[in-house]
Amino acid sequence: MKKITHYLASITLFSCIGFSAFGDDLDIYLGNASNAVTYNPNVLFIMDSSGSMGSYDDTSQTRMLRVQNALKDALRSATNINAGLMRFSDYGGPILYPIRNIDEAVRPEIIVSTNDDNHDAHEINGSVTTDSNDLILSSGTQTVTSGLRFTDLNIPQGATIVSANIRLTSERFNIAGTSLVISAEASASSTEFSSSRNNLSDRAKTAANVEWLTDNSFPASGEVITTPDISAVIQEVVDMSAWCGGKDLNILIEGSSSDAASGREARASDVGQSGAPQLVVSYDDSTATGCVQGEGIYQVGNAKDNSEEDYNGYPNTGGELTFSSYYNDYIGVRFRNVNIPQGAEVTEAYLEFTAYSTRTYGNASMRIRGVADDDASDFHPNRRYRLRNLPKTSGITWSMPNFYNNNDYRTPDISSIVKQIVDRSGWQSGNDMAFVMDDFVSYRGAHTYNSPSKAPRLIVKYNGAATPGSTASVREHLISKIDELSANGFTPIVDTLLEATNYYGGRSVDYGRKRGESGVNNSVRRSTRVSHRSSYIGADSILPSGCTEDNLSDTDCVTEQIPTPATYISPVSDLQCQTNNHIVLLSDGEANNNHSVSKIQTLLGKNCTGSGGEKCGLDLVKNISETSTSVIGPRVITHTIGFAANNTANNFLNQLALQSGGGFYQADNSTDLLEAFNTILRSVKDVNATFVSPGVAVNQLNRLTHRDELYFALFKPSEGAIWPGNLKRYRLSGDEILDKNSHGAVDSETGFFAENSHSYWSTLADGSEVSEGGAASRLGINRNIYVFDSVGTIVDEDNALHEDNSSITTEDLAIQNETDADDLREAILQWARGVDVKDSNGNGSTNDYRTQMGDPIHSQPIIVNYGTNDSAIFVATNQGMLHSFDTATGEENFAIMPKELLQNLHHFYKDTPSLDHEYGLDGDMVLRTVEGKKYLYVGMRRGGRNYYVFDVTAKDSPKLKFQLTGGEGALTKLGQTWSKPTITKVNMGGVVRNVMIVGGGYDDAQDDRSLRANDVVGNAVYMFDADTGSLFWHASNENSDLDLSHMTYSIPGRISVIDRDNDGEADHMYVSDTGGQLFRLDIYNGESGSDFIKGARIADFGGDTEETNRRFYYGPDVTEIALGDELYYAVALGSGWRASPLDTVVDDNFYMLKDSGVFKRDENGKYTYMTTVTESKMYNATSHALNSSDENERALAAAAFANKDGWYLNLTTNGEKVLSSPLIIDYKVFFTTYVPAVSSTSACAPPTGSSRAYLVSMFNGNAVTDVNNDGEVNGDDRVADLKQTGIAPETKILIEDIVSPVVCLGTECVSAVIEVDEDGNDEACASAFECLAENIYGRFERIQRGSWHSETERE
Repeated sequence: MKKITHYLASITLFSCIGFSAFGDDLDIYLGNASNAVTYNPNVLFIMDSSGSMGSYDDTSQTRMLRVQNALKDALRSATNINAGLMRFSDYGGPILYPIRNIDEAVRPEIIVSTNDDNHDAHEINGSVTTDSNDLILSSGTQTVTSGLRFTDLNIPQGATIVSANIRLTSERFNIAGTSLVISAEASASSTEFSSSRNNLSDRAKTAANVEWLTDNSFPASGEVITTPDISAVIQEVVDMSAWCGGKDLNILIEGSSSDAASGREARASDVGQSGAPQLVVSYDDSTATGCVQGEGIYQVGNAKDNSEEDYNGYPNTGGELTFSSYYNDYIGVRFRNVNIPQGAEVTEAYLEFTAYSTRTYGNASMRIRGVADDDASDFHPNRRYRLRNLPKTSGITWSMPNFYNNNDYRTPDISSIVKQIVDRSGWQSGNDMAFVMDDFVSYRGAHTYNSPSKAPRLIVKYNGAATPGSTASVREHLISKIDELSANGFTPIVDTLLEATNYYGGRSVDYGRKRGESGVNNSVRRSTRVSHRSSYIGADSILPSGCTEDNLSDTDCVTEQIPTPATYISPVSDLQCQTNNHIVLLSDGEANNNHSVSKIQTLLGKNCTGSGGEKCGLDLVKNISETSTSVIGPRVITHTIGFAANNTANNFLNQLALQSGGGFYQADNSTDLLEAFNTILRSVKDVNATFVSPGVAVNQLNRLTHRDELYFALFKPSEGAIWPGNLKRYRLSGDEILDKNSHGAVDSETGFFAENSHSYWSTLADGSEVSEGGAASRLGINRNIYVFDSVGTIVDEDNALHEDNSSITTEDLAIQNETDADDLREAILQWARGVDVKDSNGNGSTNDYRTQMGDPIHSQPIIVNYGTNDSAIFVATNQGMLHSFDTATGEENFAIMPKELLQNLHHFYKDTPSLDHEYGLDGDMVLRTVEGKKYLYVGMRRGGRNYYVFDVTAKDSPKLKFQLTGGEGALTKLGQTWSKPTITKVNMGGVVRNVMIVGGGYDDAQDDRSLRANDVVGNAVYMFDADTGSLFWHASNENSDLDLSHMTYSIPGRISVIDRDNDGEADHMYVSDTGGQLFRLDIYNGESGSDFIKGARIADFGGDTEETNRRFYYGPDVTEIALGDELYYAVALGSGWRASPLDTVVDDNFYMLKDSGVFKRDENGKYTYMTTVTESKMYNATSHALNSSDENERALAAAAFANKDGWYLNLTTNGEKVLSSPLIIDYKVFFTTYVPAVSSTSACAPPTGSSRAYLVSMFNGNAVTDVNNDGEVNGDDRVADLKQTGIAPETKILIEDIVSPVVCLGTECVSAVIEVDEDGNDEACASAFECLAENIYGRFERIQRGSWHSETERE
């Protein structure tokens, strides 16, 4: 990636804007990157083995053989996948080989077929035939010599052969007495057969031979017969000093008979069918120490295995490995489990890169060196100069060609580099190997692991001494199993899909228990198998009498079966992370022989669609394609290939893929077939490669006044700098969120948008895909984007964000020190305004537009009404833009950006890792409408220390009214602007002022502070002129208008302002801080100077230990209470470390303080203040003892509660914390908590955690009613778990009509009243959250309108 000045240099300057962060959202959405695990995609191949696969289609090979060859070729070059194999039987199909890592070492068993015309031959009277469809082994009384050539036989030199035999497919029934003597050519370098005279008989034979004299009758054509064990024959060749694993071996068979009727004939490879002669060999892996030759293909398989290091030595990795000294000094790539023996002869080695973009200028070159380590570590955690400081081998220089987008480029031979690594005394086969590139000249770029299928590759060919335990792999076994496939029987597609579903779901073995039922043709039953022993838990299969492991294709074996119970071992062990599961189904015909309808209907719990052989197939694959619906747990995507299939068959296969979200591929020849397999294997690696997150992350919603429209700001966490964002519109009907088709838009199980939902503004259904549809899809290439750095009109050509605007300089973009800075400036500005200069969509064009907007993690959308049916919705993002969209069309009116944030664009353009996630305009927004004017107040949160106030009265022409700049002048204590502005009025010295009140913001030193300590910034309260930005007043611990010695901690929350006498002027302010303290500030309207505002600390719920270091990040809610003789303000607030949501050390609580001082005055007529309240002066209501069924316990609790200054609840679940402001409604307190997933069983998923909703009595913290209907009101009735993951958004109360309030937390909207049917009976609540929330108002006739800011939202 291109060079960026290290962010640490920026955050030391208080005037800089775009701060990075490592806590907060990154903790939740990315988790601990150093501990993350990457799972390979699981791919289960289902191969059609029906009789029609024996068709030739005017070619020299059957469909089956072409499929076998194509799939074997695809698997030979596949990297970083787990693969397994199924076939059709006439009742479903078995798991021929379970899904396993394709490079995992396994017990050696080699099955290899003759695979070319001259690889099987026979000789009679010196005449050699190499091109016959039949291999003649005996012919009357003549002596026949036949030859079988088996290539690439991967048996290490000297390994002990355990068993060996040859499988032959009979082409003629023959029982005449015959002798077949089996030997091998006595050569470690045998040659191919030719038609030259005596070519077979003249070859030297091994001393060892096996005479096959009995049990050698050939069965009916098509049946398989197996030779006796020929281990000694194979052993003699393997023991030759010149033998090396991977060479070719020739078997020679001499047939003779005294019976003229003798005629043993076997199928030859020339016939173009499966069933050519096979050699089956197993050997003792512990003896595998001799020479072996091989070829390995390895690919970067994890984001930790590629790294870029800029010229300052800092990691700089994103979507492109940028081979350019302008941007990087070093680039590293690492390959895992490199299976090359120590000291091996490396015959060839190359690195291979896929071009990231087209680069054709300059004479590019770079140096390549190896990392001189025995077992190279990955490149994490990120630290300075990691690549520079690695020990390195000598290297080579690559003069690089022109790079064209997405083409592959291979380096010169690097065998000398690889040799230096494998010659190290500590190198072992299976260790990891790494390379470092540097000395870059000019510019070329390659894909990183961000595109897993295009990540760098290492190709190595070698000869060396084998390592016991690592000589055979799953890849070889799969290829062997594919070799065994044969064509016969029907096409039970749906049965086999059900068995695949059973396997993925870890359900009982069904069709894989038997080789078909008794009515199934014996030919099919001989060809098929029961499910592989490693695929299930249970007993071994039972072999019938006469059936042996050596010849499972014998007729005696057709009744083989697995005893019950037998349960599949699912390849999915981590449901949250292993969502990248696939079925690849190939077929040439129409689905038939369906026995599964009732089974699938029982599994799905509903009737199926379709008919005949297809019935239930579409329903099944659709169900398991989504985690939210999958009846088996795992999510499995089905891809289909129609090979030489008719239209009916292709249509069904296409529908299977469409319903499942997979791909359909039509192949009519071998080339298309291989490309289909390779395309699928590439595509599955690019699905959820390392990062798994919720299907959609919901930030916030807003509703257009007097309408039923709902707007959601969405974002999708990512490993790159760019977190895709969007804004989508839906509709509220009652308490249900509907899409544009009036269908339910929210998945009832997950709480996120349903996969088939279709938001407004979207051309197609966009479901839970953040980047699809919505406002982002309406962005074009000719957008109205402007930057600003001064007050006044913003929409002006001098402010246009455009490469032609010379007023935007390289200095503004902070790239002035880059080489080719002007070219980079043009590219960044084009990219920022929507031109796809990096060809991100891969369509070959760098001039079209990209539909992408930044992430609105915390910025809540704001709606501005301009007239009847004319509104705009504003949303700010971390790419620094404030967007305005038309609510009717979703079209962007404009986007504006502070000029200070232009320096962040380079970071986003490069797409560097989100471990340095950049923040822009990410704070709360507040709309103020006054005298026909509309003003928008915008904070930056982690993006910086400024507030911006815009005049948005004109829909298409915003103006900057004023800007507040933290760190300057009187605002030196203004920290990151987290505090949501409160707009109100005060009377200062007889003059009524419009004011903007905010907390001093956030000091990010709190991010890492385990013990309570004073902050440098943020420990203040500010009151500004809401019209001009002039500072009227502020409080802090010193040098302020009101010095409060305890105000030493930052104040990121909103200031809760009270107008006690409803005269429109503020009277009190409640302030909470990150030290766990609460202040009350009293405004004496009409006064001035030091008499204007008084205040004091009224509570301290923090402490000096890690466990008591409580923080308030959100402001309290306050209401007036008159209860008997008591008169007080109820102040409700909860503690929680927002910057470290995964923390489990701090013991957080929820508090309700009774502040009676606002109803008492001292001798000077001033309000009084309580002596600082601590927990010891509060009642712990956690046990719910005030409502105990035990009278004595209840009495003791009442005595303890009396005369307390309020109550509190311990948040008892490990790490539970309050991360939002509460709401006091109808004498009840509603609040949410976040519970971190500290004990997640998912190794790779971010610990998103979950949220809860609480509803308690404001008076004592008790539950409101028996929510769970267990007959007892206790602590369990206070809380309900929410469906959504992560931190719940701010609570919204919406009014659909005057008697139907709705409470919404993100996408979870439920009624806030107990609903009744037409007979007046209570309707049952549908979820725990609804059962809780309906008690906010309970039964009532009318809401008091005076409680509401408008008909739609609680202020």
